Amino acid sequence: MTIVKVLVDAVGEYNAGDIVTDAPEGLVDIAKRQVCNAATGELLAEIIDTNDVINNNPSERELELQVRLEESEAREAELLEKIALIQTDAELKELKATAKELKIPGYTKMDADELKKAINTAGGEEDGK
Repeated sequence: MTIVKVLVDAVGEYNAGDIVTDAPEGLVDIAKRQVCNAATGELLAEIIDTNDVINNNPSERELELQVRLEESEAREAELLEKIALIQTDAELKELKATAKELKIPGYTKMDADELKKAINTAGGEEDGK
């Protein structure tokens, strides 16, 4: 089993930083011949020692992907928070509408929990809650 590290983007189906275990013959040949990019002179791929893989030293691509993942997770958390606020706002509007129908005094200044209690006390439904 030959392990090859791809050093530049678009070497076959591989990109910079990819570590290909059991690399195909063509990729191994590129690494053995030390083929360089004609325009930039960069080495396309290299055969790596299995000890390098065992040490778990992350490649540039792995680090870049980790940063992207963390950014995506942060964005997801932000969007989930916005969704929760929108849902809470919608629930509050429904509760206020119910409180208005029941003519509960001061309903406009109540939060969701206070509205639920006031609606229950007035004998109304909590919209299934």
